[in-house]
Formats: sequence, C-alpha cells, structure tokens
Amino acid sequence: MNTTSPDSTGTPRLHTLDEFPELTPEEVGRRFLKLIDSLKSFDDLSVERLQDMMHLPMVNAPETSGGYLILRMPDSGWQYSFSYRIDAKYPRYTNAAFEFNHDDGRADMARVCGMDLDAYVAELNKVGFVEREDLAQYDSPMPPVNPDGTTEERRFFRLPGYIFTRGNVGVLVRERREADMPEAKRHHACVEAISVGRMSGN
Repeated sequence: MNTTSPDSTGTPRLHTLDEFPELTPEEVGRRFLKLIDSLKSFDDLSVERLQDMMHLPMVNAPETSGGYLILRMPDSGWQYSFSYRIDAKYPRYTNAAFEFNHDDGRADMARVCGMDLDAYVAELNKVGFVEREDLAQYDSPMPPVNPDGTTEERRFFRLPGYIFTRGNVGVLVRERREADMPEAKRHHACVEAISVGRMSGN
C-alpha cells in the first residue's frame, strides 16, 4: 500500500479509474470483505494489516490518524473511496470504510452496483457474520396535519442500514435503491457504504 500526501493546498487528492484500472468498485469491495474476514478480533485492525489486505495507493491523512483513496469513474459523476483511521489514543474511533458518492444524490447506481446488497450480505454470512436486527435503527417523522387539524397515524420507518457482527467486529452496510425508475431498479438494492468498527461493549 504505497502512500502519498494531500496536495499542497490540503485538498483531498482524487485519482481516476484510468490511472488504476484494476481498482474497480467490485475489486475494492472484494478486498475490503477479505480484510473484514481477516479480523478475528477488532484489535487485529492495523496499518500493517490494511497494507497486506488492501494493496491500495493510499494518501496519508495525519489529521485523522489514517489515510484514504478516492477514485473517480470517468464520464459518470461517480466516485468511490476507501478510508481508515487507526486511533491509538481513542480506539473507539478506529474504523475503515468503503463508500460511493455522486454529484447528483439520486443518480442511477448501476455503474457501481456490480456487487449489490445481496452479494455483500451473502459474503458476510459465508464468513460467519450475523445480522443484528436488534440493532436496527428506525425513524418516526411527524405525520402531516390534515385540513381539519387532525394528524394521520404516526408511522415508523426502518433506516436503510444493516448491522452484522462476529465477536467484537461490527459491520454497517448502508443500502440504496439502484434508481428511482424503472420499477425493477426501485426494488434492486445497492450498497452506498460499508464500514467496519468495534462493537460497543466488546
């Protein structure tokens, strides 16, 4: 994992997929899953292990005690990043994450959905991670007020995130529909972000 530094202005350095054509979203995702599986305990997460498992041209980020790689996909508006923080002083902040972003927050995810939610979940299950429904998060926004002053019944909505655990290793997977249209894409779940951290109390 070669490392460099941000540019002289402190602006995060972006690379393009043309520079590293082997680092497709699917390839980085597979490497991240292998990294996660290698953690028999969360204490195993270290810079050396990241180097051995990820093999990425990371940019040093001393201000966050970590590093990152941001890759932009040409002619798509999509970019994806891998980042980590190894914080010896505050271990609860130690983590690693892989996430996707687009200039348009509602863009079609097809370009970065070669590995979808089902694929990530299947791989986590295969190596012994268990979904923790008891840790699911819900939101209950205030319902609209009707013209007569009454309000509709308040509803609870599950937030689009799933937590998986194996020992004291926790994985958060945030999903997003592939696109708003057509209907098939509305019902196809992609992964917007996946991160690994220590489970509280472990």
